[in-house]
Amino acid sequence: MNTFYRKLRFLLREINTLRSERGPYRFLVRKWDSISDVSLAQRVLETEFFTSELQPTPLPLNKVKSILVLAPHQDDETIGAGGTLLLAAKMGIKIDIIFATDGTSKQTKDNPLPDDIVEIRQSEALKVCSEYGATVHQLSIYNAEPNPSLKDLDQISDIIHSVNPQVVMMPWILDSPPKHRLINHLLWLINERKSLPDFEIWGFQVHNTLFPNGYIDITSVADEKRKLLEYYASQNALSKRYDHLAMGMAAWNTRFFNFTEPKYVELFFTLPLKEFLSLVEKFYFKDLFETYRGHQLVVSGASNIHQAVMGNAAANGSSSIKNENDATKKFAAKG
Repeated sequence: MNTFYRKLRFLLREINTLRSERGPYRFLVRKWDSISDVSLAQRVLETEFFTSELQPTPLPLNKVKSILVLAPHQDDETIGAGGTLLLAAKMGIKIDIIFATDGTSKQTKDNPLPDDIVEIRQSEALKVCSEYGATVHQLSIYNAEPNPSLKDLDQISDIIHSVNPQVVMMPWILDSPPKHRLINHLLWLINERKSLPDFEIWGFQVHNTLFPNGYIDITSVADEKRKLLEYYASQNALSKRYDHLAMGMAAWNTRFFNFTEPKYVELFFTLPLKEFLSLVEKFYFKDLFETYRGHQLVVSGASNIHQAVMGNAAANGSSSIKNENDATKKFAAKG
């Protein structure tokens, strides 16, 4: 057994010295082939084995010319990649940010919201994004009950084709909130509807530990990131202190390294677009109810838009969509 682990450690170190399209990405995809359950995959990748044996490599931000961020909510971009975006801005990298939802939520006794919460959150986002020098695109899908349309998909597609980004950042494929997973699903559907240009996916963490193969040291801009997180005052007051949690997460991420001084790091799950789309298809479509963790409103919206694209694709003779009938039937049975 000790010999096995020594060989595995050597293999992991060897793989992570590579930085090509067929480098660490192939390890990520092949090692997941026997896991199809979304929740199981998430638990497996959070085990001590992966956190102790993986050695993420620094991402070549200085070679990136354009970044597009797909953020489910106003603040996700800064929680997950705020330091990286600040560094990118200082390098003169072109940044575009799409906010998918309008930022509202259901009004309850335990969750009192200002009447103008949508305007508040969008105003906060504009203030933050001005610090990145970013172009902002507001999609305004209703956050409390997301039901994205074909028009929404085409709007994102038009932005992507217009910007032609080298890197697309978004919550990583197994980030736990259902609406974060929905963004990954939508990108797959967008590509199905109209093939996307080639780019690299940098999946960032917001709510749970990811499987990192890349990182950015954000220590030099950590105070600036904290300040931007504080701009999202409505979320910090009405939800959780994400300004505190995000900085703690960035500090905890340094456990992968042997830094002698306190530092802050943002971790990423990076894949070429083709590999990313393959993983979405593998994990998401077997059972949408499980993928979206039983969140019926999100599953309903995801199922509706999936069927809309499936119908159009079928009419056009496409054969690339798989398992959508099983997935939607399972949801109907559980719903």
